[in-house]
Amino acid sequence: MMLPKIRLFLLLSAWILILSVGEVNSAAGQKKKVVVPPLLSDKTALELLEKGLPLMYGCDFAQARHYFAQVQARHPEHPVTPLLNALLLFWQHMPFDNFDGKNFKQHSYFLEKTIAASQKMLDVNPNDIEGVFFMLTARGLLMQHYNERGESMQALGEAKQLYGLIKTAFDLRSQNVELNFMTGLYSYYRAYYPERYPVYRPFVIFFKEGNKKEGLENLEACTQKAIFTANEAAGYLTHIYLRYENDYEKALAHSRRLAQRFPNNPHYVAAFIETALLTKHYDEAAQMLPALQKSERPLFMAAAQVFSGMLAEFQRKDLTAAIKSYQAAENLLLAEKISYANPYKLYTYAGLYRHYKQQRNQTVAQRYYKQAKALDNYEYLKSDF
Repeated sequence: MMLPKIRLFLLLSAWILILSVGEVNSAAGQKKKVVVPPLLSDKTALELLEKGLPLMYGCDFAQARHYFAQVQARHPEHPVTPLLNALLLFWQHMPFDNFDGKNFKQHSYFLEKTIAASQKMLDVNPNDIEGVFFMLTARGLLMQHYNERGESMQALGEAKQLYGLIKTAFDLRSQNVELNFMTGLYSYYRAYYPERYPVYRPFVIFFKEGNKKEGLENLEACTQKAIFTANEAAGYLTHIYLRYENDYEKALAHSRRLAQRFPNNPHYVAAFIETALLTKHYDEAAQMLPALQKSERPLFMAAAQVFSGMLAEFQRKDLTAAIKSYQAAENLLLAEKISYANPYKLYTYAGLYRHYKQQRNQTVAQRYYKQAKALDNYEYLKSDF
C-alpha cells in the first residue's frame, strides 16, 4: 500500500509526461490460462486480513505476519501472497535508505511476483476486479521506486501500463470500493497538475478528464468502507489537504485518526504532529512527540528535532531551546541522505532564518531564507511561521 504520504505509493504525476497512451498488454491466447481462486469471496481470509493489516500499519510486523501467513496458505497462487510480503518490507523499511540494498531488492522481487500473479487472473478475465486491483498496486509502487531512483524511462513504462488499468478501474469501481482509491488519486491529480502547472496542459489532453472534488470523494469513500485501502486513502487525504489544498484542518482530522490508531507508526505520527503544529494544536503535538522521538530512523530523528524546535519557539517561546533543536535537525539533514526530507528542511531553514533575523545577522538570515524559499512549494513562508 501507500505511505500517505508521506508520498509512498502512486506517482500519478508521471502520467502527464507520457506522450502516447499505453494499454495493458494481455498475454491471453499466448499462455495457458490458469484460474486463480478469488480472495474476496473467502470470508475467513478477509477476516484474517482485517486483523493483520492494522497490525502492519501499527508496525507490529511479527503479529501481522502471523495472520498474513494464514491468508497466504489459503491462497498460495493469488497476488495477495507476494503483495503482503512486499508491503511488510515497505512499511518496515520505508523510506528505503539504499535502493541497491537487500531490503529494497526483496521488496521489488515481491512486487514483480505480484504482477505475474495478477496477470494470470487478467489472462482469464481482463476485467477481473482482483487482478486489476493487485496489478495497479504493484505497478504503482514500482513506478514510484523507478522515479525515486532517477530511472525515468522505466517509470514511464510502468505509467503507460497503469493508464490502461486505471480506465478499467473506472468501469469496475461500482463493484468494489477498493478501486475508488486508484480512481480517486487519478481524478484528483489529473485535475490538479495542469491547474498548478499550465505547462503540462498540452500533454494531458490525451487523458481522461479529472475532477478534484470527485477524486477526494472517492478517497473519502475508501476511508469509510475499504479493507485494503482505508488507511492508504486517509494518508493520501492528509497529504493532499496539507500540501496542495492548504486545508490544514481537514489534514489534521485524517492525520489525527491515523496517529491515534497507530501511535507506533512514525510516518503517521510525523504527519499528525506537522498538521497539529500548523493548526496551532500545540498541546496535541507535544503529547505525541515522544512517540516520534523513539524512532531510530534518520528521517524521523530529524523530524522530531524540527518539531521540538517549533514547539519550543511557538508554544513555549523558548528561543534558546528552539535554536538548539533547529541546529540539531540541520546537522542530521546534512549528514544523512534522507528521502522525503524537504518539508523538514523547509521548517528547519525557516526557523533558523527567524532566529538570525531576530539576532540582526542579515547575512546568515538571508542565506537561510533563500534555502527555505527554494523548498517552499506549499507557501509555508506566507503563514504565521
